[in-house]
Amino acid sequence: MFNGWISLRVQDPKGVSDWYKEHLGMEVLGRREDLGTQMLGSVDKGAALIFLPGEKSPDPERVQLHFHVDDVDAEYDRLKGEGVTFKAPPKDMPWRWRHAYTQDPAGHTVELCSPLPDAHFVE
Repeated sequence: MFNGWISLRVQDPKGVSDWYKEHLGMEVLGRREDLGTQMLGSVDKGAALIFLPGEKSPDPERVQLHFHVDDVDAEYDRLKGEGVTFKAPPKDMPWRWRHAYTQDPAGHTVELCSPLPDAHFVE
């Protein structure tokens, strides 16, 4: 497995990081207080996100962060209960995955997804 990170420049690294911690359960893996940088992720899973101070992207919604969850509908209900707004309820997609879309405080697209029971994978 590759472990790495994705760096995103945002106006409020701590505020955006707090959103991911509060709603998606990510944990702080590192920080540079002097730079205002936050690194979030999971100690045992995949890539981390690094939020760096910088100007807001003119098209932040073009950055799409995909999170595989066990049950999109349960996560959708939980997050709506926490005040997270979604573009629409979860939907089955033609590629046999179920998706729900929201945005983080910086405007990046955050996609929750899970495979439908009859989804086929190429290995």
